[in-house]
Amino acid sequence: MENKVDDKLKRIAFKLRKIRELKGLTREKFCEPLGENSDYWGLIERGEQPISLTKLLQVCEMYDIPFESVVDIESVEQDDTCLRSEIVGLLEQCKGQQLEVVKKFITDIAMAL
Repeated sequence: MENKVDDKLKRIAFKLRKIRELKGLTREKFCEPLGENSDYWGLIERGEQPISLTKLLQVCEMYDIPFESVVDIESVEQDDTCLRSEIVGLLEQCKGQQLEVVKKFITDIAMAL
């Protein structure tokens, strides 16, 4: 059980670091509005220090990050066929540079999650 919790904490830490990097913020700039020390935040990002729920909620609120994009909430698999079809329809309307932007956006999301 403990390893499972440790693994989840490390995944949260990895996602938080990726989100900060995707926002183009240094650890110092990211920590400033949170009132946190960047060295302490480095421990969190490396998974050496667990983040408290209070701090995680503060980060999500401060940076407009959906909580479920950081924390894996185990849920029942759902049929996403309809959603995939809608996305394909939207992609078919895009061309050239729009598709490049969508590709980068999807790549960034996949790396952060």
